[in-house]
Amino acid sequence: MTLGIPCRLVVLALALGLASWVGLAEATPQMFTDAKKAGMPAKNCQYCHSEALPKKETFKPETLNERGKWLYDDQQARKLKAPDLEKLKDFPGGKEQK
Repeated sequence: MTLGIPCRLVVLALALGLASWVGLAEATPQMFTDAKKAGMPAKNCQYCHSEALPKKETFKPETLNERGKWLYDDQQARKLKAPDLEKLKDFPGGKEQK
C-alpha cells in the first residue's frame, strides 16, 4: 500500500515538528561535565534546572532556575542549537552565584 501525496505531507510535517520540538532541549550530562571543566561550581543538574533529574522528553523552559533561564534566553537570542556554556562566566550576580 502506498501513501498518497497529502498523507505523505502530513507525515513529513509531523516529523519536522517533532524534530524541532525535541531540538529545544539539548541538556545532557556532558553539559554538566563541560560546565565543571570551564570552572563553574556546578554540583548537579540543579545548577541550571529546578528539577533534580530533568528529562529531555518533558523539558519546559519554565522548569529552569534563574541561571538556566538566562542561558536559555541567550541560546534563543543567538539562535544556537545548544547553550554556550562559556556564557555561564557572564551570568550576572555575585561570585557566589557563578
